[in-house]
Amino acid sequence: MKPCFGYIRVSTKEQADGASLVAQKDAITAFASQNNLIITKWFEEQETASKAGRPLFEDMRQQLLRGLAEGVVIHRIDRSSRNYTDWAHIDQLSQQGIKVFFAADGLDFESTGGRLMADIQMVLAAHYSRNLSFEVKKGLYGRIKQGHYPFKAPLGYLDNGEGQLKTIDPIKGPLVGLAFDLYCSGEYSITSLTTEMAGRGLTGWRGKPVVRRNIESMLRNPFYIGKMLICDRLYDAAHKPLITASQFQRVKEVKAGRNTKKSTKHMMMYRSLVTCYDCHKVLTGERQKAHTYYRCHTPGCPSRSIREDRLTKQLEKRLKTLEISSDDKEHLHEQLRIWLQNSASCALHSSMKLRIADAYSRLDRLTDLLVEGTLSKADYETRKQNTEFELAQLREEEKRHSNYTKCVSDLDALLERACDLAKLFAEANVAERRELLKNCADTIAVRQGVVRLSAAPWITEMTKMLKDGDYQPSADMFGVSKPNRLRAENMD
Repeated sequence: MKPCFGYIRVSTKEQADGASLVAQKDAITAFASQNNLIITKWFEEQETASKAGRPLFEDMRQQLLRGLAEGVVIHRIDRSSRNYTDWAHIDQLSQQGIKVFFAADGLDFESTGGRLMADIQMVLAAHYSRNLSFEVKKGLYGRIKQGHYPFKAPLGYLDNGEGQLKTIDPIKGPLVGLAFDLYCSGEYSITSLTTEMAGRGLTGWRGKPVVRRNIESMLRNPFYIGKMLICDRLYDAAHKPLITASQFQRVKEVKAGRNTKKSTKHMMMYRSLVTCYDCHKVLTGERQKAHTYYRCHTPGCPSRSIREDRLTKQLEKRLKTLEISSDDKEHLHEQLRIWLQNSASCALHSSMKLRIADAYSRLDRLTDLLVEGTLSKADYETRKQNTEFELAQLREEEKRHSNYTKCVSDLDALLERACDLAKLFAEANVAERRELLKNCADTIAVRQGVVRLSAAPWITEMTKMLKDGDYQPSADMFGVSKPNRLRAENMD
């Protein structure tokens, strides 16, 4: 009896769980007994044969070339190969005198006619594989064009079966949204954010706490704003976004190094917020003898350091001077309500329309540059993605500023808080204090231990409105460039 190897193969794990491998093995065993062969070793593989490089197939081939068996029995030709490289390797085995048998095809691989029939069947198998790949890709592309994401849902979304849109996971979705909010604040690095979200209960696919890789992948995935990035191309998606385009753009800015939190041994409450009045450099926080000090390190600068607790007391006093009275609140509410419904809305609407039209114009110009050959395909896709992100952000701003009822409601909450800034500051935690200062202060400078605070533009504008009843604030008082500047929840 001739010693031979037995080779069986399926393309996927799902097929391996079925009866295919068992059926192949039974057919090879029966063939071997009928032809005076003995199977000395089995090679069972779960790899597609449409591409060369199957590890077990290559291992079996090398063992055959070393003379560890006289031949190999394979169930069918399409189980051995669906590509010409591996078929050439099988031909090489035959030329070396190694017997190649196909249990179910009934071919004499050593005869001219049998080899011709085997070659034809292999060509058909390769064609079937290529055609199947083409049809699958065509189907996937059709679903993508309809806004469906044909792959596994990212963290924070749920799969609902083939042909169904991904939906927000009621448990993980809010936590993913919170992760974006925290990173946008600039107070977290990827590492610290991973620790924070793991502590809050965010888990990966197998129920284990998220790791850094999960967070990094999540923060750069445009799926969360209703886009799909597939093969470096950006497509519109039909699922519900989890975050806004503004948040996603902010994440990109933080990741690029603008306003990014640097690694520090101690958490400095006013890190990067306070400058030197004389040289305009950011004061550096230092920990000494259980106290935190902020000092200027510019050589020759006369400015002295200031202790954090004293800085806090002075900031609280300065915020007190920015507060508005209850009477002023009612007066401002009426003035701002009229302003929102008239000039501001028109100016903002016009501004948004112009900026959106400009973005579309740049998209058209990008296409022209690509056709002309001035721009490479890679550069075109990169610039197109950036412009489409910008368009999504502009549409969100346009929608937000067109909802004047909500603006008036937010205005009520804002004015309520503007009456009690000092108390809010005193009762806030570190992150909330930093956010409040970013909203209410344009600059914070220290000179010889004295804090000088200039009010944010929106506070300055309201002050002018109180002094002059006919004063009309600028169109971007509510921050066209920073649309979340006056969100009331930022001051909670």
